[in-house]
Amino acid sequence: MTQFFRFVLLISITLCSCENETQNSTTVSYTEIGEDTTPGCPDSEYPDWRTSDYVLPYPVGKEYFIGLSHCTRSFHAEGEPDEFAIDFNMNVGTTVTAAREGTVVFVEESGNDGNFPNNLVVVRHDDGSFAQYMHLTSNGADVEVDDIVQKGDPIGRSGATGLAGYPHLHFVVTRGGWQYPYQSIPYNFKNTEENPKSLRSGKLYRALSY
Repeated sequence: MTQFFRFVLLISITLCSCENETQNSTTVSYTEIGEDTTPGCPDSEYPDWRTSDYVLPYPVGKEYFIGLSHCTRSFHAEGEPDEFAIDFNMNVGTTVTAAREGTVVFVEESGNDGNFPNNLVVVRHDDGSFAQYMHLTSNGADVEVDDIVQKGDPIGRSGATGLAGYPHLHFVVTRGGWQYPYQSIPYNFKNTEENPKSLRSGKLYRALSY
């Protein structure tokens, strides 16, 4: 628990039987107690959020709480490879969309929720940066390597694979490569409320039209 915010995540897992198959249906209940009052990495320069190259990585009209964000704590602490990563708290199977147009360069979807490997989709942008969409569910990629995606295109379904303590989408933008330990970079989103230093931990963000 940091001096900036406190939050409680209540996770309930319900098993449901579907015709001809049995699947895990995971529900995340997020109770906000407080939110980070100092968003972003303090000494970093961010682009103008109103003209950002990025939109939220989920469909217009949807809204999700933010877990860890830029320069908060744990793996997202300042100086860590994921200092500019954001955790979007999503149930297993939630649609994830492209935050920026680009070309798919890597897909891993063989992991099962609660186990390794970490399922992810990596998209290369025209400026050489990479967007990484992590912790997708088993067989949760909706794209293949060399596919070209546009903003808002479905690219996968969220999950809890890899080093994920609960179901969420781990989103990070990197430069110089995408393999860990990578160098993450600042970004924000143009299709939501004001976020000059990106999104606040513990806050709900709705995706608006763009």
